[in-house]
Amino acid sequence: MELIYVGLFVLGLVIVVAILKLGSLGITDEEILPYRLKQYFFSKSEQEFLRILNESIDRQKYIVFPKVRLADFIEVTVRGKEYQGWWNKIKSKHVDFLIWDIQNNKISLAIELDGNSHNSEKMQIRDEFVNNLYRKVGVQLERVHVGADFKEFAKTLSMC
Repeated sequence: MELIYVGLFVLGLVIVVAILKLGSLGITDEEILPYRLKQYFFSKSEQEFLRILNESIDRQKYIVFPKVRLADFIEVTVRGKEYQGWWNKIKSKHVDFLIWDIQNNKISLAIELDGNSHNSEKMQIRDEFVNNLYRKVGVQLERVHVGADFKEFAKTLSMC
């Protein structure tokens, strides 16, 4: 048992020495963080759709928000043990585009761009959950297939 304590003490000492050594070398947290800026924020389809959407909507009445987490505008209504499970279902999902009605201070429309990845069984299950979620919270969801005529779709929107 004493060997375990000695081993933990030695391990702790090694960690402290390593941290001090890195600090004395002038290496900062910023230099060792394993991150970089992504080359592209939007896919080519998302970029093109956003451009067309911004050209098409009445920008005095509406704002387009791209890549919004569902958890930023949808909340879980249950408490207790069930809360975490339902929270986990939305916390990492996002909508491609959210149209905000400036005058009425509310969400007017959610838009998903569906590419080939939405053909998989896993994505179809996810999409069914998301469709039900939007119905439940009362937000209209439009799905636009990548490869569709984005300009034609934009003409059909009531906010244009």
